[in-house]
Amino acid sequence: MKSRNLHQTLTTLAVGALFFAAVAQGAPKPPNIVFIVADDLGRGWVDFDGSDSRINTPNLERLAQSGMVFSKAYAAATVCSPTRAALITGMSPAQIGLTTHIPGKAGNERPAPKGGPKDAETLKHLPLELPSYARELKKQGYATGFLGKWHLAGEGSISTKDGIVDRRYHPEHFGFDSNIGGCAYGQPKSWFDPYKNGTIEDREKGEYLTDRLGDEAVAFIQSNKERPFHLSLWFYSVHSPIRAPKELVQKNGGNAYLAMLESMDNAVGKVLDTLDATGTRKNTLVVFYSDNGGDKPTEWLADKKGSLLEGGLRVPMAASWPGVIKGGTTCDTPVNSMDFFPTFVHAAGGSTQAIPQLEGLDLMPLFQGAKKLDRDALYWHYPHNRPDVKYFMGSSILEGDWKFYEGHGTIPDALFNLKDDPMETQNQVKANPELAERLRGKLNKWLVSVNAKMPPPVGK
Repeated sequence: MKSRNLHQTLTTLAVGALFFAAVAQGAPKPPNIVFIVADDLGRGWVDFDGSDSRINTPNLERLAQSGMVFSKAYAAATVCSPTRAALITGMSPAQIGLTTHIPGKAGNERPAPKGGPKDAETLKHLPLELPSYARELKKQGYATGFLGKWHLAGEGSISTKDGIVDRRYHPEHFGFDSNIGGCAYGQPKSWFDPYKNGTIEDREKGEYLTDRLGDEAVAFIQSNKERPFHLSLWFYSVHSPIRAPKELVQKNGGNAYLAMLESMDNAVGKVLDTLDATGTRKNTLVVFYSDNGGDKPTEWLADKKGSLLEGGLRVPMAASWPGVIKGGTTCDTPVNSMDFFPTFVHAAGGSTQAIPQLEGLDLMPLFQGAKKLDRDALYWHYPHNRPDVKYFMGSSILEGDWKFYEGHGTIPDALFNLKDDPMETQNQVKANPELAERLRGKLNKWLVSVNAKMPPPVGK
């Protein structure tokens, strides 16, 4: 903990130096913060890390070229709700106790394979008493807005008419001044107006949800341009059902998924253009990220959403902050969902020293060109059944190039060297038993430290 506090202190001093320099140049302080999060978007599906020539995301490319691309950005979980909880709180899903997606159908639980354990217990909403970066930013005088998918407010949204299960757990109770779109839905009931979403006022029949969120982002920025603002723009795209406006589908050769990507990119373009038009771009940190690996697999990563293999955890990420982050750069240091809380709060001039449960690290050193953070491993815990992927119901640790996976009675333990075997096909447990046991011990120590909930014994 001492090293982490030292890391925070040095980072805060560095940010302070930037602020004084900014003031000397007549720039506003502190910076605006725009956090754009896609849904179910894995590596390989945007231009800045794309593997498909048909992808059309020029605005995300513009964002990436103006800043830094993170080639080893990880989600805190293999599915959406736990990652979103980790983003808001800076705590791992295991520590929160919310370790899988909150079901749209109440009581829905995937059956255990024969001889395997049932799912561990998990929360069905984000507890109000936990930290929130939006609350911390409000303490610094920020206007805070939330747009899009929340999925942290109770189970059973499918059976509702408007996606509202329990308003007590909506974004406005976690420090956001406004909320448009955030409710219990994990996916839209309708991609087109009327949206059947109790937090979005219908405006024009047939309007597309992603377009609407882009317009609302523009309005938020314009309304708050004279004061520090934070916007969390968390798209529902590109989650199923795969739907997009007909003209965009036709433009993309009949491919609705590519059309959804282009629509999201158009909305990102609206944000960037509005920042430019209002004169706020030069003092705004913009981050683009995704909540978990893609539902559409990437050819050069193993597996997909729901899996503890790389395809379920690796996500596209780019960050831009003129005058702070050098344009056209790449960072290969692993980062994860919990890192955004301290990054945003420290950038705003706040402190996180009174929030000991935070597990993330400030990314400012990486923004400024550092090659590593004061962290030697990343951890995951997914004690749930998801038999449509290869590696589920387990916990894992990434230390350097080595990733160890501990199954919980369903999948055999595994050890992979990601540098030599990026597709995770060669299990090295037997070849490196001492390393496997050391990583197992380190992983289990972390699980105990966060009081992780484990699956029940088989038969109970």
